[in-house]
Order: sequence, then C-alpha cells, then structure tokens
Amino acid sequence: MNLSTKGRYGLRAMCELADAYGGEPLSLSRIAENQNLSVRYLEQLFHRLRQSGYVISTRGAKGGYSLSRSPQDITVGEVLRVLDGDISPVGCGESCLECDEPEVCYTRPLWKELNQAIYGLMDNKTLADLIKKEVI
Repeated sequence: MNLSTKGRYGLRAMCELADAYGGEPLSLSRIAENQNLSVRYLEQLFHRLRQSGYVISTRGAKGGYSLSRSPQDITVGEVLRVLDGDISPVGCGESCLECDEPEVCYTRPLWKELNQAIYGLMDNKTLADLIKKEVI
C-alpha cells in the first residue's frame, strides 16, 4: 500500500494545524515553509479539507486556516480518506467487489484481516497523538 503525496503531505499539514490549535490561524505559506511543501499543492489539499469540514479558513491580515475540531477528535483515517479515498491495500476485504468468485478465494480472509488492522490503527490514531513530542 502506497499513500499518495496528497495523503502524506496533507496529514503533515494537518499536524501543523493541530500543533497550533487554539491559537491564531496559520497561513498556507507558513505551513509550506515549516513542512518544506509547495503552497500551490497545499491550496489543492486545503480546498478538499475545507469542503469536508476539517478546516476553517479565516480571511484578513491575520487569516489562515485552523482545525474545525479539536486534534483529539480528528483521526488519521478521516484525513487520509478525504485526501486519498479508499486506503485499503487491495480491493478485497469486506466486499470484494472486483472478485469474480469470492467464495473460492483463498486469500480473501487475509486481505480482510489486513484491511481491518490498517483501518483500526488509522481510525484510533488522532492528530493529537501524532503531535506528541515523544522520541521513539
């Protein structure tokens, strides 16, 4: 499974907002500078995030973006689904829509379990978890 740059960069940008939560909004240029990303690319990502209700934009001299909810209330899975769509490693799992014969597929239980593990991890990890300053 490879996440796109949309998902990876968008998650990094959302962590910037999580780290600044409760303070002034962050401009895209500041996020881009802090994360070494393109402002133009971030504009595309933030358009999706704003439409999906995860960020709020504020106009004006001190304008920018902020999270619409607390970092504890936004999961990694939510952000990645908005930016990348389906994040399953294979098209199999719960519904095997592309499989012609799911009843004879030996590997279907493996893909289902893998999907559950991936979604379980991403849906239980929040932006607040990611911005903790722990050294691993």
